[in-house]
Amino acid sequence: MILIRSIRPNRRPASTVLLRPHILYYYSSSAASSAAAVEAERTIRLGPRNDWTRGEIKSIYDSPLLDLLFHGAQVHRHAQNFREVQQCTLLSIKTGGCSEDCSYCPQSSRYDTGLKAQKLMNKDAVLQAAEKAKEAGSTRFCMGAAWRDTIGRKTNFSQILEYVKEIRGMGMEVCCTLGMIEKQQALALKEAGLTAYNHNLDTSREYYPNIITTRTYDDRLETLKHVREAGINVCSGGIIGLGEAEEDRVSLLHTLATLPSHPESVPINALLAVKGTPLEDQKPVEIWEMIRMIATARIAMPKAMVRLSAGRVRFSVPEQALCFLAGANSIFTGDKLLTTPNNDFDADQQMFKLLGLLPKAPSFSEDVVKDFEAESCAEVASSSG
Repeated sequence: MILIRSIRPNRRPASTVLLRPHILYYYSSSAASSAAAVEAERTIRLGPRNDWTRGEIKSIYDSPLLDLLFHGAQVHRHAQNFREVQQCTLLSIKTGGCSEDCSYCPQSSRYDTGLKAQKLMNKDAVLQAAEKAKEAGSTRFCMGAAWRDTIGRKTNFSQILEYVKEIRGMGMEVCCTLGMIEKQQALALKEAGLTAYNHNLDTSREYYPNIITTRTYDDRLETLKHVREAGINVCSGGIIGLGEAEEDRVSLLHTLATLPSHPESVPINALLAVKGTPLEDQKPVEIWEMIRMIATARIAMPKAMVRLSAGRVRFSVPEQALCFLAGANSIFTGDKLLTTPNNDFDADQQMFKLLGLLPKAPSFSEDVVKDFEAESCAEVASSSG
């Protein structure tokens, strides 16, 4: 190796060129000067933190895009198995008729979207869908019900507890999103075997009243508190493309990153505008906006599963590859995401093969993981014997 400039001990000059046969390396100290570089290095060195300032999150988000992408990838490779991507399936088990006024949601009874309200799906139909999802490679099965809350729904809630027990018995992670829940309901879900509870913050506290008026931001945080105290993993993220400013996206990430414990899952959704909703004319989110959100979330919350969620159907495989590189390590697969279009199983399998992605196994408590691994080993042994 030939060093073009001499270097004093423990001191690197502003720029250095290193030569090897047929290879030219160029280092510039300015390459490490972005906030994404500084904070990624600190995250790798010191681990997760919950004392982020909004200014720090903003400086990461505002870093040059390629720099942000690169350093998000650095943290991702340090904190996660970077080739593993979890496949999840989300089923609407109770569709439409919701009393909320979420401006993006076709399931609100306030909007004419052509969606008819339905009753809670029966047990056989739900379990059949879960089996199908597992056979297609999903390791987490999520059930969503279009309710404001679960208060006064004792019969339906008891049915859902049964669904959770049965699906957990299949060896899958189980997630629910049922609206606001109280402490005792969270404890009941935990006892039934629920892995995670999804309750998105949607957007910033400041912009939130422009999107929803029937439930407060603090209501959402209260539900997350009940979930956390019950010992259930928290799944909470947001939606971009609602008409919010970049400051609102920064504020959302700041709120999530400064919770007492980071959410185990952070879904990043891109709005799929539905005709009949107040946001039907919103322009589609661009891939660069998703990359900024994913990479910033990865640097700020390195241990979280960052889920490339709604809106993925609009992005090509090369665009999705950039999201995985930036730090996403989970997708929802299947032809529907609640009521909106989504990528089908076959297309995702082809993408996994093309990109060299590895399906992520379900993650439970230590004892359940051992049981799952033992069962898997037994299956391999029997198939090879």
